[in-house]
Amino acid sequence: MSKKPILYDIRIATGIAIILVVIGHLASRGEIGIDAYVNLKRVIYKFHMPLFLCLSGYIAYYTYQPIESFKDYTKFVKKKFIRLFPAYIILSSVFLIGKYFFVEDTDVNKSIVSVLIYPSEGSSGFLWYLYVLFLYNLCMPIIDYMVRNKFLLFFVTSLALSSFVNFPKMFSLNIFVWYLPFFILGCYLVTKRETSLSVLQNFGLVIIILFSVWGILEYLNLVNIPKSIISLFAIFSVGYISSIKIVRSSVLEKIGYNSFYIYLFNTMFMGALSVLLIKWLGKDAFYHKFYYFAPVLVIIGVLFPILLHKYVISRIPILKNLIK
Repeated sequence: MSKKPILYDIRIATGIAIILVVIGHLASRGEIGIDAYVNLKRVIYKFHMPLFLCLSGYIAYYTYQPIESFKDYTKFVKKKFIRLFPAYIILSSVFLIGKYFFVEDTDVNKSIVSVLIYPSEGSSGFLWYLYVLFLYNLCMPIIDYMVRNKFLLFFVTSLALSSFVNFPKMFSLNIFVWYLPFFILGCYLVTKRETSLSVLQNFGLVIIILFSVWGILEYLNLVNIPKSIISLFAIFSVGYISSIKIVRSSVLEKIGYNSFYIYLFNTMFMGALSVLLIKWLGKDAFYHKFYYFAPVLVIIGVLFPILLHKYVISRIPILKNLIK
């Protein structure tokens, strides 16, 4: 079977998306004295994960091979389980151990249950992405059929369910349903790649202008447009930017290629440095100088996970097989 060509625009888009994720992890929205960042984070959180899940759907569907038998399906599920769940369990365990030793009143039993049943409330809530991505892969044969035959019905129905029906947090069903429209949109765009690129060439600039105007108004807290609508504008804005040849960047491509490791480890590295700086300077002084530290934290959050994978994980066989 011939290997499919690399989609450099998708790598660049993924690089942009993961940088937004890292920026969103710099500090909590409840911190005081950093209003500019809190406002920026509110803007980013309106669209960054729908964008990331759309790109995840795009990549998953682009590399997907139609399943023709139950045996093929079990092999596919096993492959995805090995790809996603060891990393999920290992990182959840690392964060749980860290909280046990450094955070008072950590309920270990409750945390373990959360990791398995309520991922977004576990010891490292951001890892819900791996859990939910595995669930999407479990459903890929159904998604494949619906994308090819009933996309509009599938998309509208999933969008309606995510907007108007409250699903339980158990097994991250609420998150699974909320992001499903964006995941299947990414799948669908694979089937309409040339058409979508053509549309972006003709209307991309207009979409970016509208998206930018919204971003400014949202930053100033003057509008409150639904997240699902803004996310669609974000998806096509980033798609347009990444499709422009002048934007071609080996750095963004490299970041996009390593987005999985950046997602896993950015919080760990940025959190560790933030804790050290706060212990050294004091919390008030740290946040007083937050905007000086922020670029360094982002660089560390992007670069160190890449270095960790390249020089440590990839050279230790057991870790290389478990986190890949």
